[in-house]
Amino acid sequence: MTTAELQVEFKRILEYGYHQGKENDSIKTADLIEELSEQLKKLLDKK
Repeated sequence: MTTAELQVEFKRILEYGYHQGKENDSIKTADLIEELSEQLKKLLDKK
């Protein structure tokens, strides 16, 4: 994966987290952080 591709995926994950936090009032902060952490770990494993 190129640096540009990593940046695009990283941005997508952050945008997803932002929207989940804004739109889903029932989600707990810890759950959101855990979900985003898992996505970021998968992304870095692709590198």
